[in-house]
Amino acid sequence: MTKPILLIISLGELGTALLETAARAGLFETIFVASRSLVKAQERANNAAIGAGLEGFFPNIQAVELDIHSEASIRTLRHMNPDYIFTAPSLMPWWKLDEGASDLPFASFTALHLALMVKCRDIIEQADIRAFWIGASFPDVINAVLNCDGFGPDCGIGNIQEPIPKIQSAVAKRIDCQPKDVQIRMVSQHAFEYYVLNAAQSDILPPYLLKATVDGRDVTEVAEDVLRESYPFPYDLHFNRVTASAGLAALRALTGQTPSSIHLPGIGKLIGGYPVLASREGIEIDLPSDWTMEQAINTNEASLIWDGIEAVEADGTIVFSENTRKQFYALLGKHIDTLHVSNADQQAQSLLAAL
Repeated sequence: MTKPILLIISLGELGTALLETAARAGLFETIFVASRSLVKAQERANNAAIGAGLEGFFPNIQAVELDIHSEASIRTLRHMNPDYIFTAPSLMPWWKLDEGASDLPFASFTALHLALMVKCRDIIEQADIRAFWIGASFPDVINAVLNCDGFGPDCGIGNIQEPIPKIQSAVAKRIDCQPKDVQIRMVSQHAFEYYVLNAAQSDILPPYLLKATVDGRDVTEVAEDVLRESYPFPYDLHFNRVTASAGLAALRALTGQTPSSIHLPGIGKLIGGYPVLASREGIEIDLPSDWTMEQAINTNEASLIWDGIEAVEADGTIVFSENTRKQFYALLGKHIDTLHVSNADQQAQSLLAAL
């Protein structure tokens, strides 16, 4: 069977890290690397090709000039005709923010991601290429916002995936087994990760659901204990390598012929992350029998306040929390209560001017 084609749009730190990881995976027939700057795309593509070649992999990586603000991008997308598209754009990545912005709720920066994701959405939709779209810019919320407004990503990567190896390893040490034998089922939203991967012991956590088993034996009580343990973690550029690994795990599952158990965030209109069965045929939510879908959805929506969001309405409007609204007024000198696809660019420009 012919291997699929992957397109990576925009080459920020995460897109570049995923390119390097995917180049060594042997999953794709061709990897297109798309950027407004063809020179940048060629340099990143060649860097990945050399590194992969040194490890014995020689993927077909092609650099492409693509400006998501240009109508020509639609024709370019149709010409490439990828099977999978990965996007993670931002007008200002979190690692570029200065210390003065560190106290702002995470939701404050949503427009900086949403504004460009809307541009990606528009060209992908108009190209009508039916590719599977992985949106990795704050996927727990932005993917739902876009899908509620119309067309949007199929899923995201990271967030719910990233604390799971900590839990598996710690449980395995406690009960003397192999980490891979610890089966985790979890429902959680973006904010949860930052309390679990943290130097401080986390006694209070955002809402979540967790079940852990080993050979059918329930070890959830052990998992509940170890996930709260101190776990110093570097939230710097190296974090993109972790998320790229989460991306590769997702791509392995999503390109597989048979369904694989994995956790993914930002699935369609759903807020937060879920355990799923994923393959090239699609994604199916895979909850334990004693959890209901309503319970899982309510858990993730209740976690939004921890990121500074009061609610996401049916049309995709983000309603900011009282604290986020206060922080916006202090930063911008004006009241900002909500965010929607229609005003994302305007709000993003205001934030860029202030930051």
